[in-house]
Parts: sequence; C-alpha cells; structure tokens
Amino acid sequence: MKEYYLVDGYNVINNWPEFAGIRDKDLEHARDLLTDQVAEFSAFRGYEAIVVFDAMDVKGPEATEHSRGCTVVYTAEEETADSWIERETYQIAKKGIKVFVVTSDKAEQDSVLGSGAYRISAREFREIYYKTKKEIEERIDKLPGSTGRRELGGRIDDEVALFLEKLRRR
Repeated sequence: MKEYYLVDGYNVINNWPEFAGIRDKDLEHARDLLTDQVAEFSAFRGYEAIVVFDAMDVKGPEATEHSRGCTVVYTAEEETADSWIERETYQIAKKGIKVFVVTSDKAEQDSVLGSGAYRISAREFREIYYKTKKEIEERIDKLPGSTGRRELGGRIDDEVALFLEKLRRR
C-alpha cells in the first residue's frame, strides 16, 4: 500500500526561496515547477503525491488533473487548500494508510496531526527534496557505463550503440 504526500502548493511556493522571483512574474510556471519537483520526488521514493492549490477566487467546481506523475487538485470555489487537505487526510488515514502533509501552516499542521498524519514543513520538505535529488544524481552516476556526464552513450547498451553508429556512418 503506497503512502501519500499531500502538498499545500501555494504554501510551499511562498516558503521556498527558489520561487520568490518566479511566483510574482508567472504563477502558472511556479505551479508547474513545483509539480515537477513533487512528481520527481514521489516517483523516486514510491509515494502517491497530491499537490493542492487554492481556487478561492476562481468560480467553479473542483478540478483535478494527473500531471507529471502526480495528482494536481484545484479546490472548488470558496474552498481552501487547507480544508481540502484536512478532509482528504482524514479519509486516507482512516484506511490505515500513512499520510505526510507538507505545509508550514501551524493550524493545518495541528489539524492533520489530529487525523493521524505526519506533518512536514515547507522548509523541511525542501531539504528532503534536495537530498533526494542528490541521491538520484548519484545513482545515475553509478550506472554501468556512466561517465558522470549525462551522455546518451552512457545510458544505452552496446548493441543499440552499435546500431546507432552504423546509422550515423551511412
């Protein structure tokens, strides 16, 4: 049974220094970058990841999309990411599944702790993410034939390399 990471998207974007210049210029780009990072992390660690964004000022129902290997939720009109995360945390935790909630919002942390979830601040998640990213890079570097560079030749087997060389020489 997979464990879950529920990420309060705007809370993380507003707490990570990497997003400071991006969020003011292009919020959609900041959301995409965060989604990519959460997807990379969850794929490597084997978690189900859900990134939740508030849609408080947007008219309409909740929208869910599966993007880059994780689920992205835009809450319904007049619903906060906090309330969505709290409700979903309770539903998942009561099934006996481990849930980690990523937010620096103290009230939300207290609420999800009461549901049996684990809290991770945005700052802590940033540290966990970058440690995981480093581990991914180290594993790639240790692959057979790896030169430490990200060249195609270090990632394909000899038979494919020979075939491609023949095509190149035609």
